[in-house]
Amino acid sequence: MKEFHIINIGNSLLSNFKKINDRIKDIPFSDEERWSAYLDDMSFLNEIYSFLLKDPLRGSAEVNSFKKIVKDKDPEDISVYLLGTKTASNEICRVTIERYFKENGYSLYTPAQVSGYFWEEKNYDTNYAKEQFSKDINTILDRLLYLVKKKKEEGYEVYMNPTGGFKPHVVVSALAGFLTDCNVYYIHEEFQDIILMPKLFYLPKGNEIDLLNELSDKKLRSGGECNKLLEQYGNEVERLRIYQLVEIEEDESGKYYGLRITEKGLTYYNFVKKKEV
Repeated sequence: MKEFHIINIGNSLLSNFKKINDRIKDIPFSDEERWSAYLDDMSFLNEIYSFLLKDPLRGSAEVNSFKKIVKDKDPEDISVYLLGTKTASNEICRVTIERYFKENGYSLYTPAQVSGYFWEEKNYDTNYAKEQFSKDINTILDRLLYLVKKKKEEGYEVYMNPTGGFKPHVVVSALAGFLTDCNVYYIHEEFQDIILMPKLFYLPKGNEIDLLNELSDKKLRSGGECNKLLEQYGNEVERLRIYQLVEIEEDESGKYYGLRITEKGLTYYNFVKKKEV
């Protein structure tokens, strides 16, 4: 099946490169002028690309997580969309990672850039930078929701990789993935393997609302009462269980004997009922 990976690009590649390069180790990421000069320096870009090639998994958190999730898959079946900030330091990372993906046979969609604060602060002022940063958070969410919907309609399995970037951008990317039922994956530099995030967001509907209403007093349904609900709402129970809106108690043989709503399920139920009023 074709896959579409949306990857948040942070500065992990440049952070790791700074550790072994005395010329740049003390330059803060906020120094737009100096990083802009390096962005225009082809010899520097080749140098950091060589660094990435030596050990891609250690060099970049984004490449590390991506390569582990697509292991043993054909690059021809995989397309990548990179989301970065409009800062010179992040642009260095993005163009280097983009070059790596292209040379390894992955299809690259036109990357997106959003406010990274430092560029706007340097070229305008602090108030404009704050306003643009906040505005672009909403822009990111809208863009990602549209993009995921479009790619799913085209038959892609969509993956969201919020490993890198500013924390607000990470949160928004992950939220977009949860809202659209994507595969959201993450890796920290200290982790040895990928973390696939659980299904965190789902708005119940139809018979699912009826079931949550039955359970909304938070009491455990067991014995015959549990069996009756399982018989009446079998498919709904399984779906809501995936999203941790209900929980099922099992005996050692795996037979269900108890059913109750979770705090998350009660919160979602109250949210939906409030919207109906």
